Amino acid sequence: MLLKPMEPYGLALKEYFEGNRNAKAIFHRDDGQTENHFVANYFRDKSQFSSLDKQAISLSRGNVLDIGAGVGPHALELQALGLNVLGIDISSIACEIMKKRGVKNVKCTSVYDLKEGGFDTILLMGRAIGFVEDLSGLKKFLEFSSTLLNSNGCIILDSLDVRITTNPEHLKYQEKNLQMGCYFGEIRLQIEYKGLKGEEFRILFVDPQTLKKISLDTGHSCKIVASYENGDYLAEIT
Repeated sequence: MLLKPMEPYGLALKEYFEGNRNAKAIFHRDDGQTENHFVANYFRDKSQFSSLDKQAISLSRGNVLDIGAGVGPHALELQALGLNVLGIDISSIACEIMKKRGVKNVKCTSVYDLKEGGFDTILLMGRAIGFVEDLSGLKKFLEFSSTLLNSNGCIILDSLDVRITTNPEHLKYQEKNLQMGCYFGEIRLQIEYKGLKGEEFRILFVDPQTLKKISLDTGHSCKIVASYENGDYLAEIT
């Protein structure tokens, strides 16, 4: 029997929080590729932040909505800086850990079920924008964000340009997506934890040019704040 898509991820987070510093989840791509994800990185503190993390924190202001907040690394730092932060995640286990780690305002919810508004910053780190699943989902989210943000608010997000790779399996996967009529950055995954698998779900890695175009199409402007040789980048959407 399959678990809910993100449930194995939550169980791995719980194991780490309870003391197993080698806790991991296994990510299965639908072409058979697997990758071990040790969850320690999700628990990093300010001293372990990447330059991308630090730039995202520096751009955040006012009332902040942290979407896909996980166990709260960014929410905790923003709180420490005196900002008002709401951390949301669809994993109930992640939300419980977030609360125990000291995030004051936490909700286990999808952004589309959120009743609050009036945010100055929407933050999506750890490539959390992937939750939109595909380009139409990205457009839907950017249109919906207008109901959450103040008139001068912004969205801060990071993603990955998957085209920047020399791995033949990744390139083959991208080509297969295109042949299927899909965008090359759509990924289909299952997460496994200690033999327990979740249902398949989709995530989106969007390249900077496409993000800029869809931002423009939905009445936003998009600035690429930083980009890295491996394809990671940080964007600010206003």
